[in-house]
Amino acid sequence: MTLRRLLAAVALAVLASPGTAPAATISTTNFTVSAPSDELARRFGEMAEYYRKEKALDWLGHEMPTWRQRCPISIRITESHGAGGATSFTFGSDGTRGVVATQQMEIYGPVRQLLYSVLPHEITHTVFAYHFGRPVPRWADEGGSVLSENDEERTTHDIKCREILNSGKAFRLQVLFRMVDYPRDMIVLYAEGYSVSDYLVQRGGGGREGRRKLLQFLAMGMEGSTQKSHGTPESWNSAAQRVYGTGSTDALEAAWLDALKNPAARVAARNAGNTHGLPASIKGTEYATAGGSRMEVRSSAAPGLPILEPPVKAVRGAAPEFEPVNVTRPAARPAARPATPDRPPPVLLPPEIPRPLK
Repeated sequence: MTLRRLLAAVALAVLASPGTAPAATISTTNFTVSAPSDELARRFGEMAEYYRKEKALDWLGHEMPTWRQRCPISIRITESHGAGGATSFTFGSDGTRGVVATQQMEIYGPVRQLLYSVLPHEITHTVFAYHFGRPVPRWADEGGSVLSENDEERTTHDIKCREILNSGKAFRLQVLFRMVDYPRDMIVLYAEGYSVSDYLVQRGGGGREGRRKLLQFLAMGMEGSTQKSHGTPESWNSAAQRVYGTGSTDALEAAWLDALKNPAARVAARNAGNTHGLPASIKGTEYATAGGSRMEVRSSAAPGLPILEPPVKAVRGAAPEFEPVNVTRPAARPAARPATPDRPPPVLLPPEIPRPLK
């Protein structure tokens, strides 16, 4: 039975858009890669195996065993339609625990963006699926996978989260943690999910230690899950206390918002091709440099999802109680109102605009 379905109809529509269609197929130990050429299929196969090992070590502390069935990856190269991907799973049981029964991946976009953001994002989904053997809460599945993307993508998600908080569109963590389906405004889940995931990893010690604590938090929080809810308020409160030492998800939320109000100084990435740790066959090629390419801002889990707007400073303001029914906006700002119970208070700071390196 399929327990995790992505937007298949939308995905097919996007993947059918103009671009270089798959024409060659190669197999690696764990993947079957279809790409426009033998060379690209080989390179993407090598990178998929590399990220599979790297992300498993980052999150689990050990490599995953060889999959019984290779994961198909379909690659479409485009230059003007953004970048994104979709990874779908079916889950079963080996008699003792949940396991991945089948999985498949489709990605599209410019070569560099696929190699250094989309592919590691989608491979991270496979690590989560293997570890839990069941669907992962959307906020963590997407937010944790964004952690695998490049600095520019993560910076953009951070800025977008601040804009969402300031506009009153964010979810209270007690609501976000238990969500099973994508919300109507899916970009809220992506940006807020990334911000919360990044905060929890840092709070847990950063690096691999912080990632493993986030996995522990998810496992405890999901206790008592149903088809309509990931975990219960009590399970998430208990997980927050046991893993992060806070009394509840509300206390964890307050700490997260406080961290956003006091961001660490940083600058936008201007990486001219950091290939440290990449497979030897990839280094020194035209695909191993990001220099000169424009930043692609995208949603990587399901093709056709809203694309993040370019970073802009948010207007200070209080969260509204409700969404306006019509699109006509009053000339004057209405009086400030308290946030509704399912929305956190605004950060009340303009998003940080990174300064380019000199």
